[in-house]
Order: sequence, then C-alpha cells, then structure tokens
Amino acid sequence: MRIVTKEEMRAIEIESANTYGIDGWMMMEHAAMALYLSIEEEFGSVAGKRVLILAGKGNNGGDALASARNLLEAGAEIKVYLILGEPTGELPKKHLSMLKNLGVTVEFYEKSDGSTFVEDLKSSDIVIDGILGTGASNLLSDELIKLIKMINEKSKFTVAVDLPSGIESNTGKLLGEAIQADLTVTFGALKTGMLFYPAREMCGKLKIGKIGIPRQLLYQPRFKGELITFDDAKSLLPKRPSLSHKGTFGKVVIIAGSRQYTGAPILAAHGALRVGAGLVTVGVPEPFNTTVTTSLPEAIAIPLPVTQDGSLAVNSRQKIEELIKSSDVVAIGPGLGGNFETGEIVKWIVSDFDKPMILDADALNFLSKDINDINFSKKMMITPHPGEFSRLTSKKVEDILSNPVKNAMEFAQSKGVNVLLKGATTVIASPSGEYFLNATGNSGLATGGSGDVLTGMIAGFVAQGVEPLNALKLAAYVHGRAAEIYAEKNYEASLIPRDLVDLIPYVLKTLS
Repeated sequence: MRIVTKEEMRAIEIESANTYGIDGWMMMEHAAMALYLSIEEEFGSVAGKRVLILAGKGNNGGDALASARNLLEAGAEIKVYLILGEPTGELPKKHLSMLKNLGVTVEFYEKSDGSTFVEDLKSSDIVIDGILGTGASNLLSDELIKLIKMINEKSKFTVAVDLPSGIESNTGKLLGEAIQADLTVTFGALKTGMLFYPAREMCGKLKIGKIGIPRQLLYQPRFKGELITFDDAKSLLPKRPSLSHKGTFGKVVIIAGSRQYTGAPILAAHGALRVGAGLVTVGVPEPFNTTVTTSLPEAIAIPLPVTQDGSLAVNSRQKIEELIKSSDVVAIGPGLGGNFETGEIVKWIVSDFDKPMILDADALNFLSKDINDINFSKKMMITPHPGEFSRLTSKKVEDILSNPVKNAMEFAQSKGVNVLLKGATTVIASPSGEYFLNATGNSGLATGGSGDVLTGMIAGFVAQGVEPLNALKLAAYVHGRAAEIYAEKNYEASLIPRDLVDLIPYVLKTLS
C-alpha cells in the first residue's frame, strides 16, 4: 500500500493532469464521490441526515463542497460554513456556485452568530471537516485553534477530508490543535504523517478513496514509501518444502547475554525457533549457557570465555569465529552489557565477517562510540529504539521522533545499512532509499525483552532465505500482530515477551 509525502502527492496530481489528462476537476469529482460513498458505508442511507460542511479556501474545501452535492442528491440536509472566507481556487468557487444555485444555505463563519454555529454543530448528524488540507504546515492562529476545540467538543460525528485539519501531513505533528475525526477519507494514497502519533489517533477510522490516479503512476519506483500489509507479509513468508531437514531452514548464531542479562539470549533464541529456523546456537559467557539450555533445550548453548564481571571476554574470538563460519546469519547484541572487552569483540565481528547480521541493543551502543569508523554492508540490519538511534546519530531523541522516516532514511543511505527504527509505528529504511512503515502492534510491546524476541525472529527468517530487508518487514509485522492478538482477549499492558513467543505460531498460520 503506497505512502506518499504531500510533495509527492502534488507531483502525482500534476503528472496525472499533464500526462494522462486526468485534470483537477475530474479528481475533485472522484474525491467527492469517494467521500460520499465512505459516509454512506458508515451510516447507511443519509436521507434526512443533517450534514454541516466546513470549507476552507483551497481544494480541500472544494472536495467538501463537491461532496455536498452528492449528499444532497441522496436526501441529506446540507448547510455550509465558509471558515476562512471566499474560496480562492476556480474549482472550489465553481462547486460553491452550484450549491448556491441548488438553494443550499451558505454562511461565512467569521460573520455568523457564534451561538447559531454552535447549535448547528450540535444538531448536525455529520460534520465534514474541509478546512485545511495536506499543505498546512504553519502553527494555527488562536482563533482557528478555538474553533477546532469547539468542533471537537460539540460535533457528534466528524469526517475529515483527506487529513484532519491541524495535522502536518508528512510528520503527523499537531499544528497547535487538530480535528479529532471519527472518520478520515484520504485520497489516492496514504499520507506519511497519518501513520504516526498523534495524527494516527486523530484520524479515527481511515479509508482511502480512489480519485482516478493511474496505478502505473502511483507505483513508479521514484515513490519510495509503503505500508506493510497482511498481503505483503503473506507473500514474504518462506516456503516449507516437505522434503527437508534442519539444515534446509538455516543455521542461526546468536551472540548475546552476560551475568546481568541472562534472559535476553533465551528470548532471542525463542524468536528464531518460533519462526522456523532449523538450528539455533547461542554463544553466551560461561557458565550462563546452562541457563539457556535449562530454559530452552531446543537451542544449542556454547559457553564462551568470560570477564570478571560476567561479560564476553576478548579471548572468545576463536570460538566465535567457528560459530559464525558455520552459520547462515548472526544476531549480536541482546544483553551483552557494557564491558570494554565485549565491545572489542562486537567491532571485530562487524568488521571481519561478511554474513547477514542483525545488530541490536548493546551491540549498537558499542558501535555508536566509533560509528564513523564502522563499515556496514547491505547484508547488515540494525534494530535500534529511539534512544539507541540517538547514540548512533548524535541527535536528540525528540529530533528523531519529530521525523523518524527522514532520520531512518538518511542513516540507511549514508551508512549503507538496513534500518529498523522501533516505535509505535516502526520505520524500516533501506540503503537504496525505500522505506516501509509497520502499523501493527500496541503499547504492550513497550516492555523489556520484546525487542530480543524481534531480533531472533529476524534472524530466523533470514536463515530460511528471506532477504534482509524483507525479513525486517515480515518480522515487524508478525511481532506487532502477535501483540494485537494478545490484546483481543487480555489486558494490553499485561503482555510479556513469552506471550509473543507463544502467539507467533498462530500469526504465521494465518499468513500461510
């Protein structure tokens, strides 16, 4: 499912007109019909429903005005408020003129009796927000903020046209205040900011209306963003041939754990085994290998030389080299701790081995200290949360979260590495400039150890032949979906990583 920035959407609209002759009038008519059909799908017949249209000056207001004609034809009672004054574009002007010819009441909000407007809000069955479009980027005026708060308080059911007014389209940030929509009908493609909070919450139910954009244009390679869907995950799931053995499904090596963090390697190994890896070997500081096998006898646990504080020692190189050479994919980082010797091991592995590699948690913290000297490869995958990404990039967490897509893409392209930036909406960025958003999951995943399970899942998929970028996409989707299924029958906050492990098989079954 394509995701576009507001700049990309504008380019698509221009090319639709210039190359295919699909002009603004046609697109606005399609948008109006998509809006009407979405409302009808939500409410059933709109006959007798009171609909209040709140129109701005631009094409967003034009879409709302155009939809009024369809609603009127279906028997709805329509009233229009021009919120920002007379429309400026030719198309909105034309639609407004038609409504006036049809006898629709049109008022200027700034000249209206405030109490009448409030009564109209309260008495309307549906309020259509066509005030601001995707182009809005400046902080709203105090007067507009006051108006939006009033709409949010008084409206029974609000439908946003393309994007709730007050949302910045590319980032999902509030421009001071925003419409809390019950339903948002966006046109042509999802807008990037819709998938990030707080916009994701402000959109309510989200529907995509078709406005006549040629598919071959929308899916040109120059447009890089996609939402990971059920069908995407289904297509990426590795096949399981009947004539097979454990070697068929790959060998995972996990370098993880320390005296303080003995659970992390166990959770990572669980993740790899549950997605179908043939053989999972965990290299952990001695004697914590017995902790792994006691909890998870299905994994092989190799004891590695240990420092005095129970961390991976630098003289473990020979054993680690043997493990890596026999593997198909390596996962490094969960629970390694902060010992200097362990850091030297991590940097040696990253620089000396040309294997598919997932770098997570403490491995990333070690690499952040010498990030400019690290040579990543396209086979490598990093899976930071915003704090770890902050250390890697020397940017503040709030700056990363202000535009996670931009930050993840810049790092992926500059370092030549696949990035999975964790969050309520996960961003996956490739060195070639593509990005993918995963919207599955919930707040239950915000608990220690869930990331270790994800690391193992990624490794398990790569071991079975899934390309690194696709493994990130598939694992993120399945990981989040497991959390959603848990919350269907349980209190969301009660989720622990072992619950994810137990639900992975069910999610994979739905995809198979």
